[in-house]
Amino acid sequence: MLSRLRSLFRPSIEPDPPRVRDEPRLAVSEKKKMDWGRVAPSVGEPPLRDVFKPYTPPPGVQGNGQSALAMDSGAATGSTLMNWIGEAISEGVVFLGYPRLAEMAQRAEYRNMVEILATESTREWIDFQAVGKDDKGQRIDQLRNEFIRLKVRERFREMSEMDGYYGLGLLYVDVGQARTSDVVSTPLLLRPETFRRGSLRELVAVDPIWAAPNQYSTSTPLASDFYKPSTWWVQGANVHHTRLLRFVSRDVPDILKPTYNFGGLSLAQMAKPYVDNWLRTRQSVSDLINAFSIVALSTNMASYQQDPEGLLARVEAFNRFRSNRGTFLLDKDSEEIQILNAALAGLDKLQAQAQEQMCSVAQTPLVKFTGITPSGLNASSDGEIRVFYDRVHAYQENTFRDPLTTIMHMCMLNLWGEIDPGITFEFNTLWQATDEEAAAIEKTKADIDAEYIDRGVISNSEARDRIAADPESIYQGVVERGSEAPEVPDEGDNLS
Repeated sequence: MLSRLRSLFRPSIEPDPPRVRDEPRLAVSEKKKMDWGRVAPSVGEPPLRDVFKPYTPPPGVQGNGQSALAMDSGAATGSTLMNWIGEAISEGVVFLGYPRLAEMAQRAEYRNMVEILATESTREWIDFQAVGKDDKGQRIDQLRNEFIRLKVRERFREMSEMDGYYGLGLLYVDVGQARTSDVVSTPLLLRPETFRRGSLRELVAVDPIWAAPNQYSTSTPLASDFYKPSTWWVQGANVHHTRLLRFVSRDVPDILKPTYNFGGLSLAQMAKPYVDNWLRTRQSVSDLINAFSIVALSTNMASYQQDPEGLLARVEAFNRFRSNRGTFLLDKDSEEIQILNAALAGLDKLQAQAQEQMCSVAQTPLVKFTGITPSGLNASSDGEIRVFYDRVHAYQENTFRDPLTTIMHMCMLNLWGEIDPGITFEFNTLWQATDEEAAAIEKTKADIDAEYIDRGVISNSEARDRIAADPESIYQGVVERGSEAPEVPDEGDNLS
């Protein structure tokens, strides 16, 4: 009979999706003296005494059978400072490890955060510009084609994604040497004598899990290479840092760099508490909506003590007629039906707030992160998008400027055997004007040119040069630099 009763109340829907793991709740008496080294492994986090323990790469990454990072045994074994830190309370400030971060990269919430920034920072890309009055058009075209051949934009997007997922991106410069030879452990100097023309083959993105620092200085903070690796192990190969460009946008203090494999703090690790809250809120709202209404049948249970089959039959009859088109008969003296509804008001706001918290840590507008547009009269997200584009531009300058300049100089040496200081680059703006806004801007430029020509500040030919050099002009490709303006016919000729 019990098995039949269970079958009646067993739901016919799919089982609930897995819920977010709840953190263990500690009793009040346990909070006085807590063994955090025992609690941390139970919630999937490393022990707190290992907060400053150097990162240990997988076997085979380091050469010569080494298993520990160089010159960091003092911090690893445990000084007084390490013992004091190990007893401190820490929450989410330990390196999660590359396997855990790679697992988190499968979630849509983390991927959206990382991919939006990586895509936007490489969407409009860069524009090469000539410094001075010399004509660099031909060289700029060659340099642009070289960037296309090396797929520089695609590689920088991959570096931005690795920086977001792992906190570290490594880009290997392949100039033809064997990757397992001793040559790759020597510096790659950007000079015509050491960087031969035609030697630049490709740029290779290296996942940080296959790399670990080999040598770095810890003796004096006044040195330029203090806590900066000079060489890296890449799956057994010792590679000089000039051949392995490092991308880190959120660096950590020096004392934590060995823990993070000399990378930085990943966006995924920063957003983990916010994503966990969002997943818990989303699942709780879903569970509440799934069972927001409960039908209660009040009946005389004592009358069924000797006849449990009659109770089950009564429940079966109720379930058979449970619809808007069914009629169910009740005993007016001993039975009553109640519908118990949970309050659903405000659930959308709570869920939206949990979603917005993820956007806050990612510094991404809600319309970019979720595609949800603002609602209400005259609602617009233009201001938030402009602020986001400013943030992306700052990210480009902070993370991309130096390695991009290095690659540009490598391409110059590879093409011409020299570095041309008369060519530089600028990041293109991400904001795209509408047709009406572009026409208004063009009209304003024309009015300014006419005013300067009338006052004798510039000539017609100089105004044409300005139009020809303007990449956003509607006459781009029509007006050429250095061409003479067409003669304007005299009004007297038209009268005759």
